[in-house]
Amino acid sequence: MDDYYSLLGIDADASVDDIRGAYRLRKEGIDTASDVGKADAAKLNKAWNVLSDPYQRGRYDEKRAEAAEGGDVDDGDEDASSNGSGSKSAKSSATGFKGLQANAKSSRQGRAQAARDARAARQNKTPTIALPPGTSWPSTRHRIVAMVIDLVVLLVIFILVSQIGANALAKSQKPDIVNQANSLNDKITAENKVKSDADARVSADKKATNTAQQATDQKASDDAKTQITNLTKQHDDELAKLNGYFLGGLALAFFLGFLYLAIPSALTGQTLGKRTQHLRTLREDGSPLGARGAITRYGLLILVTMSFYVLLREVAAVLVLFGVTMWMRNPNMQGLHDRLAHTIVVRDAD
Repeated sequence: MDDYYSLLGIDADASVDDIRGAYRLRKEGIDTASDVGKADAAKLNKAWNVLSDPYQRGRYDEKRAEAAEGGDVDDGDEDASSNGSGSKSAKSSATGFKGLQANAKSSRQGRAQAARDARAARQNKTPTIALPPGTSWPSTRHRIVAMVIDLVVLLVIFILVSQIGANALAKSQKPDIVNQANSLNDKITAENKVKSDADARVSADKKATNTAQQATDQKASDDAKTQITNLTKQHDDELAKLNGYFLGGLALAFFLGFLYLAIPSALTGQTLGKRTQHLRTLREDGSPLGARGAITRYGLLILVTMSFYVLLREVAAVLVLFGVTMWMRNPNMQGLHDRLAHTIVVRDAD
């Protein structure tokens, strides 16, 4: 397997700052105009992505330690030297880090180091991603305002399509079923009133110790309860005949929500909310988000939200918002979906 530490010319217990510095130094020495340079840059990017993330680094250290025992670790010198300008950097770095493979950390040490890095990142809030020129990290207020605007738009889409639109379509296509369901719903409401009145009379009978009347009123309450149960089952059976319309409206609402988020983001990196706050979504390397990045970032978000909604209904919103707002506790201001899609949100210069 590739030895990312040797590729970057650092020790296995290097801090995140050291890793970032070595990554930048190595990348500056690569001519990305050539195919070989592009390949070397891709390897460096992969090494940085793995070693800068505490969780990925911990897993990598475990696999690297196992590979080192079997003599299956590639120190990467040959690949790094394939680029002319990067050759000197690779050789000079290799001189100071000989024996890296022999000193590979155990899996326990790797996990401990990953935990220390994660704790330091939380405490220092020091970003590990270099921002492109002309941008800065957005303030919490700008991120929240942008998110609220987009959530309002998505909520409007959801209500119009999955609720109002689906109901209107079902009524136009299956009017008899809709009318029957509405009629049953009215009967359920009436029986609930009967039961409530009967329960009130039962309470009064108890206070008056009127045993005979209490038995009569209790029977009325029980009969109403039975009616409510039967009517509710009939109502649910009628609504089940319309599930196709409601599920179709739900799927369409989520799809339109995805288009609202993905299309403008693919073109400009900005949704309506982000545009009002001068925010922009980019890839971690500072390049434009593009169609692929937008589909990955928002596709994951929409799919997870829809899956949770089908299973948990309104609770889904709480779970998804928790994952999205994890940027508040991340040094690079990345939500869970950003980390999975390798994207960042930046603020353009005013």
